Amino acid sequence: MMKKIRYFFGKSVVLPLLFFVQANAAGYTMGEGVQLGESPVFLGGYFSMDYWHNLKGTSELALDDAAVMLYGSRGAWSAMAELEFNDAYRKRWGFEEETVTDLTLHVERTYIRYEPDEHYRVTLGKFNTPYGFWNLMPINVLRDTTSDPKVVERIVPRFTTGADFDITQCQAGRFTLMAQVTRDLDYIVGNVSPYNNFDVDHHFALAYRYAFGSWTLRGNGGYYHNNAEDEKWLYGYGGARYDGEAWRLLAEAGYKVSQNGERSTFGAYMQATRRMSERHFAVLRLETVTEYVENSQDHVAVFGYTYRPVFPVALKAEYQWHSRENSDKLMVSLSMLF
Repeated sequence: MMKKIRYFFGKSVVLPLLFFVQANAAGYTMGEGVQLGESPVFLGGYFSMDYWHNLKGTSELALDDAAVMLYGSRGAWSAMAELEFNDAYRKRWGFEEETVTDLTLHVERTYIRYEPDEHYRVTLGKFNTPYGFWNLMPINVLRDTTSDPKVVERIVPRFTTGADFDITQCQAGRFTLMAQVTRDLDYIVGNVSPYNNFDVDHHFALAYRYAFGSWTLRGNGGYYHNNAEDEKWLYGYGGARYDGEAWRLLAEAGYKVSQNGERSTFGAYMQATRRMSERHFAVLRLETVTEYVENSQDHVAVFGYTYRPVFPVALKAEYQWHSRENSDKLMVSLSMLF
């Protein structure tokens, strides 16, 4: 196992740090992208290299996310185009040993946005579905753990190809109306399958956000049609976030039920992040997910540590305990935003 960890650091730490040194020598600031000439357009990107080992004796090293982004703004208008390699490289040892290289480019996010003032915003294209808090942190380096809470993947489509209308009233909070009436943009441009957790061709939702002091609350309700299953789903999703100087707390819960009432899923998590110093963070997450038709349930405890030498770089380690037998896992990752 130690040889695999050394292999991980040799591949994923040394080369990025060399880039970091060269870029800073040229006056470039990591995480802010590179301006293309005198235009308002910036070129940026990110990557995440992950390693995990489980109790079954299986290990895996993967370039899990590698993306390039073009983005910029002028006046009330802004736009982003983000293309991602989801599984550019993956090597597995032990059970089902294999090496996979997939250089298929996927459309992660591509949208145009109009925001004339702080009260109104319209977004058209493919974007992160605005539910909870975790899904609105789409880049690994911005999150406190490498793994995602299971509820984030099981209840709501993570991406929407359509329109988002956002209205903010200072006293009443923020309301968002969202609509999708086509398949995922990645499928439309020619990829075999949609780049989303669900193959959705219709999705309508209403979201609400309210902030007071150090707390922020979010609530969502909606309907979507899963094209792969030809199944219609109704869902509700809620979350709370606390941002303090030493502590950050996150809690989210969601429930979905098929329109005929025969299938349903519930999930929830609570996560606490403790800032131990400027660069060191400790994380504890407790979560549960229940698939009622499959009679499948899993309780998870995640113990994590994150080191951030500079803001756009994160080195993370976590141990996952699962109530399901032999599902425990150790994970290490390096992620960067360019």
